[in-house]
Amino acid sequence: MAGLTLMTGICPLLVCCFLEGFPGWGVSLAPVTTILATLSSCCLVVLACLIAQSIVSKFIFITIGVICGILLLVRIVSYSVYDRRNNDGREYTIYMHNVLDESHEFLIGVTGILFLGFEGLALDGHGQTGHNIRELVGCISFIICTFGVCLMFLEMTPPQWFAVHRHGSNEERTEGEQQIVCLTLILDCIMAVGIFVLLLVVMLKLTSPKVALWVLLPPAVSFGQLLVQVVLMENTEVEQESSPASLELTKATFTGFLAVSITTISSTSSSNLTGSFLLLSSMAIGFGLSWRLLSQANIRRGLSSCVSSAHVASAAKVASFCTHLCIVISTILFVAMACNASGK
Repeated sequence: MAGLTLMTGICPLLVCCFLEGFPGWGVSLAPVTTILATLSSCCLVVLACLIAQSIVSKFIFITIGVICGILLLVRIVSYSVYDRRNNDGREYTIYMHNVLDESHEFLIGVTGILFLGFEGLALDGHGQTGHNIRELVGCISFIICTFGVCLMFLEMTPPQWFAVHRHGSNEERTEGEQQIVCLTLILDCIMAVGIFVLLLVVMLKLTSPKVALWVLLPPAVSFGQLLVQVVLMENTEVEQESSPASLELTKATFTGFLAVSITTISSTSSSNLTGSFLLLSSMAIGFGLSWRLLSQANIRRGLSSCVSSAHVASAAKVASFCTHLCIVISTILFVAMACNASGK
């Protein structure tokens, strides 16, 4: 199932690359890629259910799987029957596509790393010790993964009512772009909140509540400083464009956090060194996600009425610095843990 999911995920890109070399064939990419994207999304949901059966109760994974399957079915039917047949000369602007691409990349990165941790939790087994913790974490991961797939599919097949006429007025384009910004902001925030809930639950189970609450510090600092900048700093009208921050460092840190937390859940013993690593790595993940969100176009556009892009860019730089600082410290702690484990 994992191999089939991988192949169906790669095929849409291969089809696009292949058909672009033969423009004379007159083959429309939209129907082909829509079918493959739908198949890939369905395979991801099925794969998540197969993984979940060894972690969570049968009722939960069947219920969530059925709900997500219905959501995917409803979306593809409405997209094929209504959206593509009633476009009435309406289309998405380049800015809309850029916003959707950035948000889709964010959802892919977060959902992908959660799938890795979810599978690692399943491979860890059903030991008697720490079973309740494993089931709770697995349940949350499963819900976030499956609904993350649904959100990804929604952005791959965006609703047609947000599109604008090719020769529409600037007001119509602005309104459509603002609606897309609001949509992507909601979807990104849903996934970000899901990640922070997962981090908080893991930390509450493995550390004290006072330590676990530090997980909420990164978003509070990253977005709270915008209010401070608006109050204390002069607002500038200079627009600052920036590319979205990479999620690679956050993914790597997330992998380390999940690996150590899964091992700690199994052993039910956590040293001070392990607790410190989990805290710093979870904060690095929080700052990394905040950095990414602050550097996306939808955040700049969504906050443009009250915060200048220069302030948002400044907040993103602070989040970037904190991300790298936490990663450096957590890496040192990880090396110290490895040395202790090897007896050196």
